[in-house]
Amino acid sequence: MIKIGIIGLGHWGPNYFRTFNSLNGVKVVWCSDLVEENLNKIRHYPDISLTKNYMEILADNSVAAVVVATPAATHYNIVRQCLNAEKDVLAEKPLALKLSEALELCKLADEKNRILMVGHTFLFNPGIRKIKEFIDSGELGRIYYLNATRTHLGLIREDVNAVWDLAAHDISIFNYLIGKPPLMVDAIGACHLKRGREDVAFINLTYPDNVIANIHVSWEDSNKERTVRIVGGKARIVFNDLDNMERVKIYEKGFSCEHGYSDYGEFQLFLRDGDIISPKIEMSEPLKLMCSNFIESVIKRTRSISDGKNGYEVVKALYAIEKSLADKCFIKFDELRIE
Repeated sequence: MIKIGIIGLGHWGPNYFRTFNSLNGVKVVWCSDLVEENLNKIRHYPDISLTKNYMEILADNSVAAVVVATPAATHYNIVRQCLNAEKDVLAEKPLALKLSEALELCKLADEKNRILMVGHTFLFNPGIRKIKEFIDSGELGRIYYLNATRTHLGLIREDVNAVWDLAAHDISIFNYLIGKPPLMVDAIGACHLKRGREDVAFINLTYPDNVIANIHVSWEDSNKERTVRIVGGKARIVFNDLDNMERVKIYEKGFSCEHGYSDYGEFQLFLRDGDIISPKIEMSEPLKLMCSNFIESVIKRTRSISDGKNGYEVVKALYAIEKSLADKCFIKFDELRIE
């Protein structure tokens, strides 16, 4: 029986509590939160120790792993204390708000031989996994560009801007689908609701092999949208997380230059035309798949696709986006200073 402690019972903590308690061979034995009302959400469950001081969880040697689901600004300090207490850690995204802190946590996890995983749930979404299969099989051809839209009216966070809150999802998706982190970013945003905290942003990313990507995030848009589009030479894929019937659609249409040059020195473009396919996807709850993967990593001592290094790459992109927003310029990732 793997015993779990959960730190933070606000927005996502109760979901982690429910999910881990549904897994075989796993039991949540500790929960911590500073707010009494949050603790009361699970006070009726038997055999759960509740505390406002999470250090009590870290002092319990029977606890093998800890979930950190507190506000983003607290992640670095709490995760660091968990790792130093010899606990495996699943931390909500983002891993940290500073690049140097994210790097330090990754190094500390390696030094302590601890599992460090970041809660990028979309990496475990069966729809995104299906898209990855199509890309890796070559059915899309050469990838030209990606586009993501993540908008809604609220939830407006007090600790981070819309980029750190929403774009983290799409950056983790793009990095996973392409298999590499971005090289450069250019972003523009605006603070309409609160000074000094962007609530809308448009982000342009450049990936290796001349793949470009765009992300639109907003807390202001009354139209809730959760879409990702990937355009390739052979086909286009659309992922709509709000469509429960046809979450993934493949459009077998596209242009490619596979015929090379004509006798007149001009490109010969090849137009493909085909069907629109909605592949069958065995839907499972991404959070449950992610928590199961975390437990597997704890048992087998293996790295997850959403490990600390992956979390660091996402923080690096978010940090570069923040600098681009502030400085109103392109940011090259290889020129970033770790601060």
